[in-house]
Amino acid sequence: MRFNPALPLPYSEEWRSAYSYNEGDSPRLSAYQPPGGDPVPFIMENIRLSGGQAVDKAEYPSHGLWSNTSLNEKPHTITINGFVRGDRYIRNRNALVEALRVTTDDVNTGFIDLPLWGRFPVVVESYEVEEKAKENGQCKVSLTFTRAGVTIGERWQFNGEGFGENGRPAEVAESLLRAAQREFGNALEGNALINSIFQAFTEASGFLLGIIGFVQGPVSVINKMTNAATGITNLVAQGVRSPVELANALFGAIGGIVAGVMEIANSSVDTFSYFKPKRIWKNVLLHFISADKIKFEAEAVTVSQYVSKDSFENLYRTAAYTAAGQIMVQMEMTYQEAEGYWALYENLEKSINQNNPEVSRAVQDMRISVSRELTARRLDIVLARDIPLSVPCLQLSQLLGCGDEKLRRLNIIDDSFVIKGAVSYV
Repeated sequence: MRFNPALPLPYSEEWRSAYSYNEGDSPRLSAYQPPGGDPVPFIMENIRLSGGQAVDKAEYPSHGLWSNTSLNEKPHTITINGFVRGDRYIRNRNALVEALRVTTDDVNTGFIDLPLWGRFPVVVESYEVEEKAKENGQCKVSLTFTRAGVTIGERWQFNGEGFGENGRPAEVAESLLRAAQREFGNALEGNALINSIFQAFTEASGFLLGIIGFVQGPVSVINKMTNAATGITNLVAQGVRSPVELANALFGAIGGIVAGVMEIANSSVDTFSYFKPKRIWKNVLLHFISADKIKFEAEAVTVSQYVSKDSFENLYRTAAYTAAGQIMVQMEMTYQEAEGYWALYENLEKSINQNNPEVSRAVQDMRISVSRELTARRLDIVLARDIPLSVPCLQLSQLLGCGDEKLRRLNIIDDSFVIKGAVSYV
């Protein structure tokens, strides 16, 4: 990646020599160079470089003081005031304005060259030229630039700290769950695990068993999902007190449900048809994607209980967010269905506490990864047609030119011999 937020190397650390290479040279002027153009010099009067940190400020009830979390470094803004003057002042003034008019962005950057600072890749924000009748032969210029940053494509391709992993949703989900697990452990550090947290994990196990109840599939697959969900209550019954172990059990149960429905969807055509995966995907997705509305009944009277319950609910919502994302990129759906699911997915994202920078970055990576997968699938090419009379599935697939297996993935078909009404196809 070419982007580096550090300041550019100066021409010299000695200010006199920074203005010229040799004593006999004319002083080095400031200049702006547009994308693909030549540098246009001007005389700099002053410069302001502004930056800082984007800080999330959190306040807590019951005089719990406040916290400050750094989210990101603010983009550097460069403001320059100067002059254009000389015998060819008019030509140079117009050349500078034309250079500033050239479109700039993170790919096609301009460059501002300053004797005492070095050469910055920049994006033009604004410029102003002031000319006075009593000051013939010169004009004042005021220029505002933002340092060039990172394109969306580069963010996706970058594999390093601060910009997430270059992976599919399942891979990015692992990073988010690890971050959420650490955040959960830190939140409960020094706060003894109390009955309310055990109650919350037990409730979550019940929620997950309820989701499994909507899944139709081979007994072996259902048993694996059920065992993972009941594993949470088994740990509680055994007196396990480690937040990490309990969080792992929750993640394992939710991941087991996602893996189970994927296994059913990837089964043979006959099994696939019998269990109607479209309905299974939809039922499971709606449970996870609506996790922002789930409220656990665990007690929250004392401060410790409130912290424990709030931390657990955030952990559950985060795990549900990763599950919903993985299901959406696997599920066959129309463009209209995707729009509706995406709106719910964004609501779930907003409900996740992202005060922790690591969690915040991982959530953003998850959203980008899911969005990229959905965009690549070109859901806009899925068509819809109303079938007024009952038609067998095979006959309908020939009529629409869409394979019967694809029809079953896009529609919930209860009876292969009686298909009627709105049908999606490609």
